[in-house]
Amino acid sequence: MTTERQAQWLCRVTALINWTVSLPPIVDPAGIAAAYGSELSHPFLVRLINGWVFMFGCMFWETGRDVRGKLALFKYNWIEKSVVATAVTVAFLSGEAPARLMISVLLTNWIWIPVILYYDLAVRRLVRGAATGVAQATPNTRHL
Repeated sequence: MTTERQAQWLCRVTALINWTVSLPPIVDPAGIAAAYGSELSHPFLVRLINGWVFMFGCMFWETGRDVRGKLALFKYNWIEKSVVATAVTVAFLSGEAPARLMISVLLTNWIWIPVILYYDLAVRRLVRGAATGVAQATPNTRHL
């Protein structure tokens, strides 16, 4: 399987992860908070934040449909996961977030960030190499 194909699948998988983890809190924010061992005073904030997570999932899916053409969007996959992971980790370390949420973020964000970053850079190298190959081929064909 090519690097580009692997990157496509990675984007699709991260889209599915985002959709899977965001839908329950959108539908039942208080129930999800209770499942994580926390109380919820502002359900609309949970819906809002998870709406963004869902939206990013849509963007990841779109990126996975054409990783070269949507390369500018690829980086937002690891950036979004880094922002969420950092915010939850800081909240956990300061006693504001429950351990269950930290474990969830570890599994859905932290472990994926290096993989996504690797493929972002790998696809960028492929695109840059293709652009360089075209530029180098043009002068040689003129001399024929």
